[in-house]
Amino acid sequence: MNSDRSSGEEWPQIEQAGDQGMFVRFGDSISPGIHACIRTCLRKIDHHRPEWVVDCIPGYCALLLIYQPLQVDPHEVRGWLKQLLRDLAPDQTPGRVVEVPVWYDAEVGPDLGELARSKALSVAEVIRIHCAPEYLVYMLGFKPGFPFLGGLDERLWSPRLDTPRLEVPAGSVGVGGRQTGIYPVKSPGGWRIIGRTPWKIFSLNREHPFRILPGERVKFTPIEREQFRQLEERA
Repeated sequence: MNSDRSSGEEWPQIEQAGDQGMFVRFGDSISPGIHACIRTCLRKIDHHRPEWVVDCIPGYCALLLIYQPLQVDPHEVRGWLKQLLRDLAPDQTPGRVVEVPVWYDAEVGPDLGELARSKALSVAEVIRIHCAPEYLVYMLGFKPGFPFLGGLDERLWSPRLDTPRLEVPAGSVGVGGRQTGIYPVKSPGGWRIIGRTPWKIFSLNREHPFRILPGERVKFTPIEREQFRQLEERA
């Protein structure tokens, strides 16, 4: 167990979630360290997985364990989790880096120009700043395979649109608050779209549907229109 000196609270905390779930909370902030704890806990659960475990869903600061309530008592679940979490040593090994090609252009990034103007930057500067970091994939959510990426430069922090779009094309790369992400499928959305990747980052036609996974890092690489078209045809 770890103590958060600023709050005086002990982490992780285990809380009942309905009649078939347990929240395991590792903190109250978004950080690579907490993310490492969650990943380590998930691996331990998978390694020692009892038959009554239905699913494990990671978030920024916690994971949700879904269990079969007809097979196990909640007190037993809580005790099992406490034992599992004893002396938890988070794995700080960096995940693989996935280089994602992106075409940054007003044709596919309708908010690119406005984002640049609002930040008193040129479009070229926005692209350079957005492509500089290696973004940590904290989790997948919202839509299948949507990666929530941490590490966005504060110069590009921007609120979501006041009115979400009814349709955002698959592959769209956007900024929402302090995060950036990639829309895996066509869907409604309120993030500010600044480009598009020709990659299909989610597909049920593949043996492994998700091209990007939690714990990995994403590095965006700018490409031009012709490269985009060629890669799109291959995809």
